Amino acid sequence: MKRIAVLAVIIAASAMLAVAASGQGKHRGQQDVYFGYLIGSPKLGGVAIDVAAPNTAGRRVLRAYVCDGLGAPDGMAVWFKTEIAADLSTVSFPLSITSVSTQETFTITAMNERRVLGVFTDAAGTVAQFATYPTIDGAGIYQVTLDANLHYAGTSTDGAVLDAQADLNGTTTGTIKPVGGKTIEFTVHSLALASPAALSAHGLSQDYLKYVAVNQVPGAYVAVIAPGGSHWFGRSGAVTLGRPGLEIIGLDKKVF
Repeated sequence: MKRIAVLAVIIAASAMLAVAASGQGKHRGQQDVYFGYLIGSPKLGGVAIDVAAPNTAGRRVLRAYVCDGLGAPDGMAVWFKTEIAADLSTVSFPLSITSVSTQETFTITAMNERRVLGVFTDAAGTVAQFATYPTIDGAGIYQVTLDANLHYAGTSTDGAVLDAQADLNGTTTGTIKPVGGKTIEFTVHSLALASPAALSAHGLSQDYLKYVAVNQVPGAYVAVIAPGGSHWFGRSGAVTLGRPGLEIIGLDKKVF
């Protein structure tokens, strides 16, 4: 799984740098959203950062969400929030942010229009680096609901709209419509409902199988979603208040 996480970062970095080079996704001093993965962690975890437009006091609210798509007590769904100066050149790095649950630390070591780099320290003191880049293809932090008919509906912090339908076998098919962008179609599969052989074949942990009972449970979730909807990591409950629930979203189109 560690190799998969590192490979995912390399792929994401290449894509984001290509976008930056083409003049898209540039930092405009308004709302900025970044996406990436944990590096050097045994768990495949997603990281999303949202930096709001400057307020009248010349400050910007920064929100970050780190999630690995696993249920309690082993999984993590960690929310961070702070304020920074609108002018990033005046911000002193490293910048350490304590989670809303006060158990984890998110340290930003470098930040500009091209990337946000840093270190995530979990409640047990385990350290993993992260690398995030300006989002493409609808990636970001989403508020997602799942109803009794297994229909997903969601909206990201920067206004992208998700609409998808799951089946009982854990296959979810749908679309993401970024603001001002082209609608993206995707199909993903639930890791909790995958076979042991499928997980092993792709180097993924059997730990996902422990969460069958808390996967695809109707409710409200906060999710980190990768470009094109290829990975979803999310938990139910009051995530932004530091009280994530038991239910998970653990979807990955690369399993099958």
